[in-house]
Amino acid sequence: MTLRLEQSWSPDGARHGAFTFRLVNTGTTDVIPTLFAYASMTRVARDAVVEGGRLIRTFANHVEIAPEGAIPAGGAATIRVIGLTHPPRNRSQGAMAAWIEADGEAIPLDTGDLVPPEGVERGPVRDWPEGRIDTPLLIQPWPAELAVESFGPAPTLVAEGSGLAESFAVVAALHRRLFPVAPAPLALAGEGRRVTAESDGTLPPGGYRLDFGATIRLTHADADGLRHGVLTLAQMAHGARSEDAFAFPQAGHIADAPRFGWRGMHFDVARNFHGPATIARMIDVLAWLKMNRFHWHLTDDEGWRLPSRSFQGLADLAGRRGRDGALPPQYADGPEGQSGSYTEEELRGIVAHAATLGIEVMPELDMPGHVTALLAAIPGLADPEEEPDSYRSIQGYPNNALNPALPRTYEVVGTLLREAAEIFPGGTIHIGSDEVDAKSWTRSPAAQKLAQEEGLAGTPELQARFLRRVQAMLREMGRDLGAWDEAAEGGGVDPAGTLLFAWRSREKVAELIAHGYDVVACPGQAYYLDMAEGAGWDAAGLTWAGAVPARQTYEYEPTGGLPDGPGRLAGVQACLWSEMVDSIPRANAMIFPRLAAVAESGWTPPEAKDFDRFAALSRRTPRL
Repeated sequence: MTLRLEQSWSPDGARHGAFTFRLVNTGTTDVIPTLFAYASMTRVARDAVVEGGRLIRTFANHVEIAPEGAIPAGGAATIRVIGLTHPPRNRSQGAMAAWIEADGEAIPLDTGDLVPPEGVERGPVRDWPEGRIDTPLLIQPWPAELAVESFGPAPTLVAEGSGLAESFAVVAALHRRLFPVAPAPLALAGEGRRVTAESDGTLPPGGYRLDFGATIRLTHADADGLRHGVLTLAQMAHGARSEDAFAFPQAGHIADAPRFGWRGMHFDVARNFHGPATIARMIDVLAWLKMNRFHWHLTDDEGWRLPSRSFQGLADLAGRRGRDGALPPQYADGPEGQSGSYTEEELRGIVAHAATLGIEVMPELDMPGHVTALLAAIPGLADPEEEPDSYRSIQGYPNNALNPALPRTYEVVGTLLREAAEIFPGGTIHIGSDEVDAKSWTRSPAAQKLAQEEGLAGTPELQARFLRRVQAMLREMGRDLGAWDEAAEGGGVDPAGTLLFAWRSREKVAELIAHGYDVVACPGQAYYLDMAEGAGWDAAGLTWAGAVPARQTYEYEPTGGLPDGPGRLAGVQACLWSEMVDSIPRANAMIFPRLAAVAESGWTPPEAKDFDRFAALSRRTPRL
């Protein structure tokens, strides 16, 4: 039996139009389905009308429909869903996976792209020109100052001195992992061009200077600067040995230092799990781009990927989705769903691996919202008198927030944060704080009683109370608080020891700084890698922030319009949410070249940037 799903969208009908699904049976026997299920980022409205079936259930992106009849052999059955939460904007925003159930068996459907109405613009998918190489050097990101007087073939670079040898060994191993068939650019002994190193405390943090002559002198500010200088040498030698378009400096100098202290990448493994090997590879790519922060989004409604000693089995239970489990399949799961979590040993291994490359790992435990998986796994975290399904998050999850009025909430949160702090030695733990629905806790008697007793007005002030208590916990652990920009609402958290990540708009960066917060700029309109790169129907990705082509990412200036407020801009960060990232090819298609654009924004002074050069060099960025 072969079954496939043909799907289309039309803007006519009720709110935001209708999906038409054709369940095509190319087999020789009729199929009588008892259930048609699918998952789509374009969700079904709760008052949707279904033709050809009966709506049974919606749970976030998961939809279940009871079909009215059989799918005839050599024919098709049609189901029309009228009334959506928003209109789809491209081919990837229809059903991502679908199946039927018949005779007690789940049968996956071969799911095609969503077809638009006639006349809808199809492309372009992305704008990534070939670019131009005027200076024959492969360096990513481009250095602050480059004054090379002559070029030649790449020599073998040999470290002179034990301190330099250690950095050579680290970068040489990184190069072997990223480019396993390329010739080695660095050596610890033997014949070649000598490289010496010396420290200079007058250079800016992370800075270095390369002076080229018969011997190459590497002057550095600190350990980071030493590694950055060696990376630049390795990149230039790799380029010159790999392609005729590149050469190696013979005379002149490069003076360089990072523009910002925070140059980060956020990666969501809760919505779609990615194992330790993928994370280690991501760390390597970040190191090659001289980025220094990995923001690991480990928990969300769709999955909890952290182990717990205190709550045995938490990650196994809360890290699993399936049609027979507490959490149904989502996104491209299919009927069997997915499962995945990390062991403590794997987490510590990633942290140690990152540390050797100068990268700090910041974990995120998203709260008080986005905790459907946690609520399903640990009892006692919900007000028993709260009306079920009294609110839904923007992603469609019912009653998905920890209750700020329950003592049990703080017992569990404190335990989980302490366990995370033991694994992740960096200074900041990110606690999410985003997208708590405005109706959260309005039907919880316990929360409303707390609000009345303490004079708290509405959900934002209840959330702020929760966050301030969590901030106090983190301070007792000697940790700073990281959070998304909503943590400033409802009275906010104390700016001291807080780093906020401005994601909703460009203007949020300036607003938060004016209110005294240190801020990392990661606006969706420029730095969200899950946004589609093109506005046409054939592009793939999310679109709530509009299309985000590589040029837009590269040319966004994070310091634009900033006030002279008490806070400051700490740096920049690319963010990849994984709703549509269920494979390495999908990840690569969304991450590159835009990750390299964010890396250059975090490193290179605006006056030294050039998009055509970037376009050419970013094609050489290693992939996952």
